Amino acid sequence: MSVETLIAVDHAFETPPYQQIVDQLRAAIERGALAPGAALPTVRQLADDLGVAPNTVARAYADLQAEGWLRSEGRRGTRVAEKTPAVDRRARANALVESVAQFVAGLRHRGYTSEEIAHVLARYPQGNPFKRR
Repeated sequence: MSVETLIAVDHAFETPPYQQIVDQLRAAIERGALAPGAALPTVRQLADDLGVAPNTVARAYADLQAEGWLRSEGRRGTRVAEKTPAVDRRARANALVESVAQFVAGLRHRGYTSEEIAHVLARYPQGNPFKRR
């Protein structure tokens, strides 16, 4: 699976684009969608694919390198680190619950009912919810 299919930047989202990239790349590595040693697109290529500035991707890559998730091989590119930080499953689960709670609260604030939200979410059990089926 390519990195471009794993990441979507939503410019309407409160989280800055570089942080969306960091969060989504880290999550892809944690769940094994990006294996150790997997090559990532160049900064410019990923920036073009996501519709963001190259500095946005460069910042995300730099943050992930500093945290030990990625390694740079200079001109040979950027890869997923062979040994990544340990995944704290409890913290990951808590972050998911918190994110969903904020998401649902935002939708409820806009007037959607729990039933409407659940109906739409049930349509997206897998894949990218940003794409229409």
